[in-house]
Amino acid sequence: MHDHPLQRFFHAMGGKRPFDWVRFQRRDLLLIDHPLCQAVFSRQGAQLLHFQPQGERPLLWCAGQWPSSVAIRGGVVVCWPWFDSHPLDRQAPRHGWARLLEWRLADLHADDFKVALTWQLDLEDWHLRLDVRLGRGFELDLCSYHEEDGDCLFSCALQPYWRVGALSRTSLQGVDLSAGHPLASPWRPSGAAKQVIHQPGSLILEDGGWQRRLRIDKTGGASTLVWHPGSRALDQLESGDAERFLCVGAAAYRPGGLSVAPGERVRLGLRAALS
Repeated sequence: MHDHPLQRFFHAMGGKRPFDWVRFQRRDLLLIDHPLCQAVFSRQGAQLLHFQPQGERPLLWCAGQWPSSVAIRGGVVVCWPWFDSHPLDRQAPRHGWARLLEWRLADLHADDFKVALTWQLDLEDWHLRLDVRLGRGFELDLCSYHEEDGDCLFSCALQPYWRVGALSRTSLQGVDLSAGHPLASPWRPSGAAKQVIHQPGSLILEDGGWQRRLRIDKTGGASTLVWHPGSRALDQLESGDAERFLCVGAAAYRPGGLSVAPGERVRLGLRAALS
């Protein structure tokens, strides 16, 4: 592994087994060591903290220190059942409950071509499932529904922290200017950014610092989420960390929330691979 706080655990595995559980910074972590990739999940939040195709640099950035009782900054964050602030309750945790709770690992298996696993979370009348496929790239599929008596306000997002060699040499290609989006194409980060835009098709993250291209696809009619803190100080960020990542993800979101009927499935997917 390269530049990741969990490197020593993979050295201990030595490629002898594909899966292992470890306890690190008061979290249960699932290590995956496959001929095609290495990955780390946290049971808290079902959060993919690290993904690295064999022979490549890591695709995801993750903070090195994780304070207890808070969300881990980095990897791919599951924001659910609301994204950003709660539409009605300003005291509710930002980005919802899912990233703070421990999920159940419902399925895990591997063959020569992939690793497949499923995380589940049941919270009162709400049910959430995250299906994962890992190979040279990764696929995340989030599905949720509720059994309450009436319609509920809802939103969700898969927010990845993409690891880049240098933010100043990074650009995002594929933004559809015909829809009047506030982002130019290609878009280059400069200062703080926070946009949720309806963006069909693939996006390409050009990482000039590491001379690579990452293709990002969304499913479920998702909007594109683009976020970076700029120079703003944030918890779990050390000096220079903000120059090493950019968030470009998928969101089922609109201001005020989406109205979801009882039993209605809301699906959101994210695909990523080097191209």
